[in-house]
Order: sequence, then structure tokens, then C-alpha cells
Amino acid sequence: MSAVVPPFRRILFTLGLLAGATSSGLAMEPPVLGRPGPERGIVVPAMDRPPPALGTACRSPAEVMAAAGDRDVRRLVDALGDPALCLGVVRVEGDARSWTLVFVANRDRPGPRWVLPHDNEQAAFDAGISAVRRYGGVLVAVEAGESRMWRGVDPNRIFGEGACGAGRADPAYTAAVLAGLDRRFPLVAVHSNEKRGGTISLARPYAGATAFRAAPSAAPSQTAPRRDDDTMIILAGRGGPDSAAARADIAWFTSRGVNVLYETVRPGRSDCSLSNHAALAGLPRTVTVEVAHGDTASARALVDLVMQHAGIPPR
Repeated sequence: MSAVVPPFRRILFTLGLLAGATSSGLAMEPPVLGRPGPERGIVVPAMDRPPPALGTACRSPAEVMAAAGDRDVRRLVDALGDPALCLGVVRVEGDARSWTLVFVANRDRPGPRWVLPHDNEQAAFDAGISAVRRYGGVLVAVEAGESRMWRGVDPNRIFGEGACGAGRADPAYTAAVLAGLDRRFPLVAVHSNEKRGGTISLARPYAGATAFRAAPSAAPSQTAPRRDDDTMIILAGRGGPDSAAARADIAWFTSRGVNVLYETVRPGRSDCSLSNHAALAGLPRTVTVEVAHGDTASARALVDLVMQHAGIPPR
């Protein structure tokens, strides 16, 4: 806490009911709570690991709703009351705007980092909460008033540093989302298209991506994801889809009835997405789960298969 950190690099940890709170129970000014980060003096949040490990009090869903106004927390208040979960809110003062991140940590079990950048994707949030309860780890969700964008910026297009695509990365935001990352486990981003036939489609691979359809011979089951063009996992790597490792991963999923988009990431061509940043920065493998709006069942089925592939059993 003794490090001097410029105000625009601060990550503010706001949970309410801390020192200096008002009689209404909410702090007027969020205190700076954290420890020096590994790069350029960035302060990462006190919530970067399951808070009990750092002596930080967990907060109730009601306190998180008061601090962040997150409707998803209100909607899933019963699931978030699971005593295995620890909730908190992190305020991030980024390069050009402030961010609010809701963290949900499984205090009993380490595991993946579950990232939900888009606040309007309810199926993704539902599947993410189920995943952190079932497989452990830490979930971080952007609070943006139930919108995909936040103040004109896509929260999944600002990971890393420097210019990329049509915008610019935000290192403070990146540090907060990935703070205390447990490198033994994969990064898993969970998304849902706004509607069927949305912006991500197996029928229309974006630049740098190659589509691989689920094997027709894969045996269907009641718990399998849909096999339409909106439902897939996205793998990303610096090697192309023809590399031995990529071929093996793609075949593992397609043989189990899962559509796959494989994204080839080139140095100097990052689009500032989480998957691009992870591939270029040498972070743990990132797998993106993509389903249609409202299809929570497929999102959960894909999460289960991603965890099976990673060798992580459910609790």
C-alpha cells in the first residue's frame, strides 16, 4: 500500500459497510484497497483471489446489488447465496473510463477464471454462476446496466496494451479482470448472441477464424448442446488449425457433437479480445463458450464438455 500509484491507474475496491461507511451502510467514497501489481505499479484489487485468503470479508448478494446495481445478481440471488461463494465488487479507474466488475469466487475450490464481458447476455451469466459453483475458480462479470457496450466501448475489445483494431486496450481493466490468475486452470469466456443468427455464426466465420462442424456421427444426448450455427466453442492459438495440437483439440470436441471455431492469432494483429490477448501474452489457454440468447442449457452443456476436456471434474 506504500507504492505511489497515479489516480488513473487505481483499482478501487467497493463493497460498502467498510470503514467510513455512512449510517445507511454504504461507503461514500470507495477506499483504495489492494497490493502493487507486477507491472508499472498498477494496483490490483483485494478481490483478486477468493477473499478469505486475503482476510477480506465476503459480501452478501444484497450488498453487491446495493454497490453495483446488478440485475443479474438480483435475479440469481438464491444461487449466489451458496455458502461456498464469496461475492465482491471492484471499481476500476481505467485509461478513459471507470469500470465496475462483479466478482464471484468459490472459496472452497480453486479453478478456472470465468469471464463474462457483456452484461446483456443473461444466459452467459446463468451458466457462469452454475460453472463457478460446480467447478470452482473465480468469475468476473462486467456491470454495464444490462448493455453489451459500456460508454461506447466493447468490454471484450480492450484487453492488453496499446492500439488494436479500431480502438485501444486498457491495461488497468485487463489487470483487474485477470488479477491473481491461477495458471493451472484455463480461462473460460462465456457469451450468448443477442438473437439467433447473431454476430457470431459458424456459417460466417470472421477474419482469421476457421469453422469445424460437429461430426454427424456424434451420438446426441439430452444434455448435449444444440448443433445450430449459433452454438459453438471458440479456440484460439498462435498456431493454425492444422497444427497437431489444434487438430487434436478440434477433433475431441467435434466428435462429441460440438461445433468449433478456431481463431488463428497473429502477433501485431490483436483485436484486443480476451482470447487474442491470452494467446499473445502467454496466458493459460482461453476457451470461449458461445450460444444463442436464452439458451442456458447449451451454455451449461458446453461448459461441462470444456471442463471434461481440461480434466476438471465437477464437485
